[in-house]
Amino acid sequence: MKKFIIALFCLCSFSYAVEYDALQGKMLSLSCASCHGTDGKSTTITPYIAGMGKTIMYQTLLDYKNGKRTGTMMQKHVKGFTDAELEQISYYFSKVER
Repeated sequence: MKKFIIALFCLCSFSYAVEYDALQGKMLSLSCASCHGTDGKSTTITPYIAGMGKTIMYQTLLDYKNGKRTGTMMQKHVKGFTDAELEQISYYFSKVER
């Protein structure tokens, strides 16, 4: 019984962990560059997203995707990504130095 509980615990904990893939994060982030600048370092009125906290960014992207937040083009843009891809993008920008 102990082994079963331990195995169940391990399986449950792995199902919620998303492994960060730096290459995938970088590739997915390229779609953000036209508005937010290279590596999220905007030089225009568009928000600077480099170094933004991954949790805040991920929740913001989900809010755009789910229609809880409005913006000029973000709702349409994020609908093209899965939640896992949005998480990779959030991880990537959180690791970029400001």
